[in-house]
Amino acid sequence: MESSQPRSKGFWDVQVGGLPLRTAVPVALALVTSVGIAFTTMWPGSSENTALPPVVPTGPSVITLPPAGSPPPVTSTSPTGGTSSTTGGATTTTTTASKPPAGPTLPPRVVTMLDDITAVFEQGKTTPQYASIVNDHDGCGFKAGWASFCTARGDVFTVVSQYTDDVPDNPLRRYLPTLQKLGESHSDDTGALGDSFVNDWRTAAADRRFDDVQLKVGHELFLTPALAIANQLNIRSTLGAEDLFDTALMMGPSSSDCDGLPKLITESIIEASGTPVSGVAEPVFLAAFNKIRLKHLRNPCTPGRQKVWSEAVDRVQALQQLADKNCWKLDPPLTIGADFNLTIKTPSD
Repeated sequence: MESSQPRSKGFWDVQVGGLPLRTAVPVALALVTSVGIAFTTMWPGSSENTALPPVVPTGPSVITLPPAGSPPPVTSTSPTGGTSSTTGGATTTTTTASKPPAGPTLPPRVVTMLDDITAVFEQGKTTPQYASIVNDHDGCGFKAGWASFCTARGDVFTVVSQYTDDVPDNPLRRYLPTLQKLGESHSDDTGALGDSFVNDWRTAAADRRFDDVQLKVGHELFLTPALAIANQLNIRSTLGAEDLFDTALMMGPSSSDCDGLPKLITESIIEASGTPVSGVAEPVFLAAFNKIRLKHLRNPCTPGRQKVWSEAVDRVQALQQLADKNCWKLDPPLTIGADFNLTIKTPSD
């Protein structure tokens, strides 16, 4: 029999952004798994709301976004969660339930600036370092190329597969079976690739076609999912896009990543009591997001990352400093502060 006494408020009745927590949490989860509002440029403090120009030049720097209401792609993926090819024995495909018209695009100059900021964070340089290859002994195996693609996550397999599709006769093709096994087993064993892999990677990086594949794969794996979430949350600044892109690249773009972008977004919605969609100012939401990201970097649940990530909090500090200086458009010349102190004068891939 139901009691006639008023029910006392419990944990799930706490109000978050005007909604009880029992409602707010599912809403948060829905926000990070769907694609919606078209990405536009509107800098905090401005009254203008101007759609990004539909610039569609050739080259790997163009990111095409699905329009509002488009069905999400149905994918079969590599171990990274990104799209791949059939080269090397692994078949990975991306199909769409229906073919929507092309959505808006980020201007290439904006994407190039994001790429250069990645180079600052990953290699301490102001332009992408395609020949870079290191083993930080952090569970990633080799971290190779501009975006520090991991052999243990399957990222490197995806890059080499797509490069081999474009350039069949290349020095990395012979490593595809081993790279596939390392990615599928999430093994950080670099010895399995032999002593020549490092030099062969650097040799391939002298080919501009290989560099273009690195950019394309990095955008597919990390920038596209970051922008999809930015669209849904109505995050409109270039700096906001960079915040999400850097998180996806460093900590993972998938809901299966325990420190990944979707999880951080969910926690940030609760921290900020809403999103820009519900009326929270974008700078306020992004400050909450950076706070949550710092918490995860200092105490990550991702295996092997405890030391290296706790030493990488300067990435978030540098991005928050840009927000504090109102550098929302990331126009050059742009100085990346914190412990980096590097200036990107002319963005270049």
